Amino acid sequence: MAKKANKKEYEKLRRSAYEYVVVQELSQSETAEMLGVSEQTLSDWARAGGWRELRKARQSAVSTANSNLRCIISLLSEQRLAVEQEIHEAQHAGDKDKELELRKKANSITDDLSKLNKALKDNDKSNGITLGLYIDVMDDVFNNMRTYSPELYEQTLEFQSYLVQKKTIELG
Repeated sequence: MAKKANKKEYEKLRRSAYEYVVVQELSQSETAEMLGVSEQTLSDWARAGGWRELRKARQSAVSTANSNLRCIISLLSEQRLAVEQEIHEAQHAGDKDKELELRKKANSITDDLSKLNKALKDNDKSNGITLGLYIDVMDDVFNNMRTYSPELYEQTLEFQSYLVQKKTIELG
């Protein structure tokens, strides 16, 4: 019986490590230290589970790309405001050359912001998920779950219904 408990604990550690490394994007060494496992063990889990590829796939998801674009837009907006303040200071100082240089910089930032906003808008349009696609993916996941564990599948039937209703409202 002790061996089963150890195996359960081992699997729980491995799942936690996956969550930290793939989903939350912590480093393997940080995760190993947090969970009290060796870096080699964690590296073995990551290699066997293809965690690097899964992490890259999550990073290239539409929601991640949009989040990154929004972050860059926010940073550039702050930078644009700071340049605007410098322009006012140059005007008060009567430094026309500095003002001209700063206006060029401000225009460049504004151009970048415009391009990023367009990219964000285009990304939202072209990468939108339809309800049909969502249901196809959901069906694939739950059909594989049924093959993997019929008991687990049975436990998710109410959840599946909830998801379909929720996504119908969101995407419908």
